[in-house]
Amino acid sequence: MELSDILNGFRDEVDADDQVREKVLPLSRKAVRKCSESIKMTHKGEFDKAKALAEEAHQIITTAIDEMPASTFVSKSKTMDIAYQELAEAANVLSLIEHGKFTPPEEYQIPSRPYLNGLADVIGELRRAALDYLRRDEVSKAEQFLIIMEDILEGLQSFDYPNALVPDLRRKCDVGRALVERTRGDLTRAVGQGRLVKELADFEKRISNNE
Repeated sequence: MELSDILNGFRDEVDADDQVREKVLPLSRKAVRKCSESIKMTHKGEFDKAKALAEEAHQIITTAIDEMPASTFVSKSKTMDIAYQELAEAANVLSLIEHGKFTPPEEYQIPSRPYLNGLADVIGELRRAALDYLRRDEVSKAEQFLIIMEDILEGLQSFDYPNALVPDLRRKCDVGRALVERTRGDLTRAVGQGRLVKELADFEKRISNNE
């Protein structure tokens, strides 16, 4: 057999894979954008819109997955992992901020590794929510989010496996740990400032009563 005949067979295969990949990648990017919009809506308190956007992202991912069996190579790749990861993040940010509950991976058929990484990213979004509540002097609500952040970090750190088995999770846990510490510091300062303001107000009241 001529070399050109061998290579042409491979070229046909790779061309077919490329066609599938070119269909799937734009869908993945679109799903990621929907998830980002969902998170923004959650922080604005527009929970119905956030839920609808997450559902849209899931439908887009499902459409992409349906295209993938046409290519064995693309099917075995991690092409949709980022989209799944962002969906795990968006769904959990919504359910935790609205109801204080986690969204299980089965609800959107999210594979384990993208779900774990998405959950790690939730820590940053909960910090944002906690800071929003601190700015409104709702310290107890901010404290609830800090507790959830700590629970997520503790749970994910129990996955002490090589990066080859749970890619990027260890790095995300390192980032999450720093965010938890910063949020704990912000909360501690807010509580201290609140007590100081109260003590000063009480002192002024006592002074005025003695005059």
